[in-house]
Amino acid sequence: MLWSIVVSRALAFAVSYAVATVAAVGVAGCAHPTPSGPEETLRAFADAVRGGRTDDAYRLMSADYKKSHDRDAFAHSLGPSEQRAAARLQRGKVELRADVELTDGERLALVQEPEGWRFSRDPLDFYPQRAPDEALRSFLRALERKRWEMVLRFIPLKFRNTITAETLKQRWDGAQAAELKQQIAVVRAHLDEPMEISGDEARLPVGERKQVKLLREEGAWKVETLE
Repeated sequence: MLWSIVVSRALAFAVSYAVATVAAVGVAGCAHPTPSGPEETLRAFADAVRGGRTDDAYRLMSADYKKSHDRDAFAHSLGPSEQRAAARLQRGKVELRADVELTDGERLALVQEPEGWRFSRDPLDFYPQRAPDEALRSFLRALERKRWEMVLRFIPLKFRNTITAETLKQRWDGAQAAELKQQIAVVRAHLDEPMEISGDEARLPVGERKQVKLLREEGAWKVETLE
């Protein structure tokens, strides 16, 4: 199904470079000089933890982290198991990422490639449904923002004769509202878990004998059941 997205919210990009997320687990190295980049920071942190240099390791934590973890609390957390965990940093890689934060709080990810920074998905497609996991996230986002016409795009064709934007609104704002929000909270708690995909069907277990079921119609993933 083709998307017709009206982008009325201007792409007021607040590109948060601060979210240069280190996705991994890197290599040990030297510690004392101020690291020049994320890879060097990861090496320095691993080396400091393994060498028992708590001050050097704590110096590499962010200002936000330090607001809720003082130096003593950090030092107390560095037991033998954490030192062993630091050794695992040698077997990973560093991936630079940045976030674009839109005015309504939606975030878009960028990744750094040899040619420069690139969007990891279409920045104008706010409710993608090309894959089951992104379709489920888009569906929940549309529900929570009460974008009823958008929610309808995620309803399988066999239900479209009985579900309208008005019935969705009545259900969300009516007596079942608390139950629906609880359902969404349960599903959100499992969003990072792997889905079971078989052909044009996908399932996400969300508890004992409960699951979210999606199906693909005309190339777009839709939500058949939440539980």
